[in-house]
Amino acid sequence: MSVPAVPKPPRRRHPGAVLATAVLLIGAAPAPTKELVLGSAESTPGLEAVAMPCKQGQRALRVRGGAAKRTATLSAPYDALTCDVTKATEGGWDWGGGEESTSWNLRVRAVDLPGGPTALLITHQGGFEHVHRQHALFVADEQGVKRAWEGSEGMGPSSSSVEAQDGRLLFSRTLDLGGGAQADSWALSELRWDAERKKVVERPAEAWAVILRTADSVSDARAAETPLEAACQGTSLLTVDTHDFRRLTRDKWAVASFHPSRQGAEAVLERLRACAPGAYLRRVQ
Repeated sequence: MSVPAVPKPPRRRHPGAVLATAVLLIGAAPAPTKELVLGSAESTPGLEAVAMPCKQGQRALRVRGGAAKRTATLSAPYDALTCDVTKATEGGWDWGGGEESTSWNLRVRAVDLPGGPTALLITHQGGFEHVHRQHALFVADEQGVKRAWEGSEGMGPSSSSVEAQDGRLLFSRTLDLGGGAQADSWALSELRWDAERKKVVERPAEAWAVILRTADSVSDARAAETPLEAACQGTSLLTVDTHDFRRLTRDKWAVASFHPSRQGAEAVLERLRACAPGAYLRRVQ
């Protein structure tokens, strides 16, 4: 008579072995104890932005050049990132991290300085109630790397950008209060390389405005701005003091849309004539 086979009890695994198997299957998360290269300038060998290993809950942000000892960074508090540096998936940003009040984004780009070398441009965005951006240009030199220029946008509901356009590297800043007794502001600068002093210089750039209305007081200009924004939907309008622009008539306030090129301003003027028939074009600086 045959003896029936008795099934063997399942082999018990140690919990640690199960965890180890899972890690092997899904891949281990990047260790925050290692540095992370965030971007580089390929035409300038070794010039790269790096998030250093995590220490005390932060990663130091550094720009280095090859084996040279001297590094550079943005001014505080933009010189540090949270440890959870991750690839960004939207908004034109390269990297991001943090939560709520500590959230931040970073973009790293190689740009050709007009009349000078290739630089690494870093834009850091952070903040909770008001989000602000800090921009900096880094170049290689004999000692390693130096910060050649840095630009901020100020307090309040402001914004800024650094963009290459028609052979110019332009830094724009906007303060849009959205109403009230104070005027908004807008400024455009051109960043160029000074070969003699080996530094980036900033100077006012040629700029244009589509002016929809002028007034003798900021309150009258604000009163005109509200219906114009409703009629000309999709257009960003500002109420500005004409004293801020040397080519505009003094002692006035203007409701206007600002642009870095005449061609761009003319295209906007053509579109706005349907909702603001009295709009006209002016060079402001």
